[in-house]
Amino acid sequence: MKLLYCAHCGDIVRLFPEKRSCLCGKSWGHYLEDGATTVQTWPGLSLGIANPDFTQAQAAFGDDVTRFSPLLAMRCWINPVSEPDVKFVIGVPLQDSGEDGDADGPAEPGGAPDAGLDEEEQRR
Repeated sequence: MKLLYCAHCGDIVRLFPEKRSCLCGKSWGHYLEDGATTVQTWPGLSLGIANPDFTQAQAAFGDDVTRFSPLLAMRCWINPVSEPDVKFVIGVPLQDSGEDGDADGPAEPGGAPDAGLDEEEQRR
């Protein structure tokens, strides 16, 4: 599971195939059709949670909601810019970008990652 962390407002949003934005609206992201790759705005962070850990923690919580268990712990990380299944774009807020929330284009190296998106992916 991937989450978007907004560097502007500190909100964290779960990503889905539909574009979703943070509370302030300055950051957005979504999954591509492959169901694994995400596109999200820079300078936000891409957070990963290990799916098996989440499933195990959810089950442990359901077994006894009143007790702490080591099974409630989950691995979570910040995806590096080099992660092939996270594409960053320089974004504009969804409410300011028109109906589809197009990005300004790929982020530039040396301060922001290279998005590596073709033109069709940038339009999504």
